[in-house]
Amino acid sequence: MRAWAVSAALLSLAIMGALCEFGGTALPAAAGTFAPGAASAKDKPLSWKPVEDALLRVNDAPPKEWEVYRTGKKNEPLLLQIGNRFLLIETHDRQVFELDPSKIERKTGEILWSPADRPAKPLATSDWVADDIGAAFVIKMKLENEDALVDLQLPHPQDVGSLPQQAPARTRRRNNFAEEK
Repeated sequence: MRAWAVSAALLSLAIMGALCEFGGTALPAAAGTFAPGAASAKDKPLSWKPVEDALLRVNDAPPKEWEVYRTGKKNEPLLLQIGNRFLLIETHDRQVFELDPSKIERKTGEILWSPADRPAKPLATSDWVADDIGAAFVIKMKLENEDALVDLQLPHPQDVGSLPQQAPARTRRRNNFAEEK
């Protein structure tokens, strides 16, 4: 019974914190971590993992050094690294932001970056295409200031549940060259 009371209390605090975060006045400032100005989950760096088998072309040529990262299994948002330059791609909002490389921490197999470090102003872009072409998700855009056409293709993960099962191995082999008696 005590667990239910604690859960209900935490839920009500979380709801009041959400109200306070969206401009409501339901939570007094002395209530703790849900008060405005307190550190939130947005300030925490997210782990970005590389997308395997992605393809990138800039002005119809592959860049020498590049990598694309995502936070989970979804392709929104994406971090695109071309050389030492990092671009945050928000496909849904059709925006691209140039990130400060000094605010990105590199670790083995991942990078860490916080969405709180996103610049306020996006880069000028046009000619957006974001489409699912069956085997891949395609994002195309034009970076206006550089007159660069970016074509990024992210493969869909294979659905191994729909693959046919392997046929059972034969236990006895035929020998077609053996003499018949």
